[in-house]
Amino acid sequence: MMRAAFAAFLLLLCVGDAALAQTPGDPVMVVRGLYRGYERTKPPALEKQPFSPRLRKLFAADKAYAKGEVGRLDFDPIVNGQDWKIADLSVTLVSQAQDTATVEAKFDNLGDPQDLHYDLVRSGGRWLIDEIQSLNKPRWTLSKILAGAPDAFPADAGK
Repeated sequence: MMRAAFAAFLLLLCVGDAALAQTPGDPVMVVRGLYRGYERTKPPALEKQPFSPRLRKLFAADKAYAKGEVGRLDFDPIVNGQDWKIADLSVTLVSQAQDTATVEAKFDNLGDPQDLHYDLVRSGGRWLIDEIQSLNKPRWTLSKILAGAPDAFPADAGK
């Protein structure tokens, strides 16, 4: 009896982890899942996050550009900083179509209010993050930072 209960418990753990790895059918849950990692001592590396193929290519190009040094992205875009202590997290759906969605994450990081928008695309039955934008100053767009676009930080464009 104990073996059967233990086996059922292990199966539940494995299925639970697989379900999280598959990024649920709800784009809000995908973004909420990002922040669960920051509640622990060390979140998963950025390359392990559920990013779209387009964003993954941009990360790879930035890594090649950096040649072993820090690339164009010198902060963690999920917390909009290098350090974090997340409080008052609110994750809400802004809009959703069949294969696209926008989710807003508002929170305080080390006492500073943050407002991030996540654009997600459905690919292979999963929701994947295709863009992150900060709506607070300094505003930024992740794909533009990774590509070295002059308007990556709109307030700084033209300076």
